[in-house]
Amino acid sequence: MVKTAVCRRGFLAKPWVVVGGSLALAAVLLALRFRPVSSPVEGRSLVLYCAAGLRAPVAEICAEYQREYGVEVRAEYGGSGALLSRLKLAPERADLFLAAEESYLREARAMKLVAEILPAARQHPVIAVAAGNPKGIRTPADLLRSEVSVALPNPELAAVGRAVQRVLAGSNQWERLSARIQGPEAKVSLVGTVNEAAQAAKLGAADAALVWDATARQFGLEYIEPAEFVERATEQVAIGVSSGTAQPTAALHFARYLTARDRGQPIWEKHSLAPLDDADAWEDRPEIVLMSGAMLKPAVDEQIKEFAEREGVSINTIYAGCGIHVAQMKALKKGDTAPQRFPDAYFACDCSFMTQVQQWFGAAKNISRNDIVLAVAKGNPKQVRSVQDLTRPELRIGLGHPKNSALGAITDDLLKKIGLHEKVYRADRKQPVVHTDAGHDLVNKLRVGALDLAVVYRSNVLSHAKTGEEYIDAVEMNLPEAIAIQPYAVAKESKHKYLMRRLLEKFLSPQSHERFTGVGFHWVAEEPR
Repeated sequence: MVKTAVCRRGFLAKPWVVVGGSLALAAVLLALRFRPVSSPVEGRSLVLYCAAGLRAPVAEICAEYQREYGVEVRAEYGGSGALLSRLKLAPERADLFLAAEESYLREARAMKLVAEILPAARQHPVIAVAAGNPKGIRTPADLLRSEVSVALPNPELAAVGRAVQRVLAGSNQWERLSARIQGPEAKVSLVGTVNEAAQAAKLGAADAALVWDATARQFGLEYIEPAEFVERATEQVAIGVSSGTAQPTAALHFARYLTARDRGQPIWEKHSLAPLDDADAWEDRPEIVLMSGAMLKPAVDEQIKEFAEREGVSINTIYAGCGIHVAQMKALKKGDTAPQRFPDAYFACDCSFMTQVQQWFGAAKNISRNDIVLAVAKGNPKQVRSVQDLTRPELRIGLGHPKNSALGAITDDLLKKIGLHEKVYRADRKQPVVHTDAGHDLVNKLRVGALDLAVVYRSNVLSHAKTGEEYIDAVEMNLPEAIAIQPYAVAKESKHKYLMRRLLEKFLSPQSHERFTGVGFHWVAEEPR
């Protein structure tokens, strides 16, 4: 088990205009008027494996998407479990997998069958009954009565069956219900999909059927909502991008559309599914602002570019000292700066700089730790041995800016705590201490001989192989205070919270772990399952 470090602190033409007497040209202009906005998915087609109970809303969303973007989404319906089995056999056959319960997507991701998972809506099981509920069914226990016939979706094939099984197994009711499937007076029929169960109740072929609440409403059925179903079996409908797809960006474009607050969400709600809380706004190509500590660039820059390309989004990553970021965010909230956007997410150099703006962000996730070291020229010609050498007046010293950067603030606090602050800034120093907003600037000054000694992050030394191998040596401080912990958080007011959470998942991946440790960071986060 990995322990998490504790924080220290186009134009539109009028269709009736005839140019040069050409009706053909007018027709072209008319076509342009209704042509969808240019998109990276234009002209493609997608295959979607979709849970059968979601047919009605999904068919409508697919039709709207094709109307808007000219992309056909061919949905193939079945039970969530059955579709997962098909995906196992040939993941390249589908671009997307939409399950009635998110656990199927988590299973698929564990088997490396899907990559991204996007929540879409919520639903819970109910007991649908024949018109007028002639058998007086009120609770799951009533399904065990000998005279009651039940249509039960197979838990190996259908998500609703799995959800009900989880709830009833603890009270032994599931086992007793399953026992009624066989025998001379069998009254429980296993069906493959939730729609088949609902149809049985509607036609009177069963006194009761276990279905989703949305399915019951779509079929016009009366139903009972047991409290334990609502409280313990409300499930998330989710869509995953198949790892076998040859067009992940197009697949993600549709997945974002299907889950967007102003595209898919109204249709989910129209068909009786509960919408997402604070779903992302729809944009064909979202433009994201990410503020990141400059020290993180070697670990995250390529990852951000990969993420943006795969998702089909634009990410404006602003690298700077975290003191500068905090000041800018506070100014933006006060309206004291030129018009610009508050960031959608913030990747801080240290917890202390996240704390200062935490009220504007959701819960922060600690990802990495960076040790602070003494950097000297290769071979250590000045014989630097410890933090005490910062007090030597003949040395040209470089430190992070105490207000503009996390590195500088931590260093300044450290020097005060160990009683060296006044000695480092002593009046008889031959040259004043040099301050910069970022550790890599200090390393560059060391490389060109402008400094003898600098306090930097280990990653500043190791981020480029030649720096650590040919130009700079690191002298350990061996002080518990000489560390910084890097947290990531999504802004509460971002219109793309789910998108930014997927970027967090990217940062938490095993591949990201390797990148962080490869440039000198220590890993403190648990990777997502």
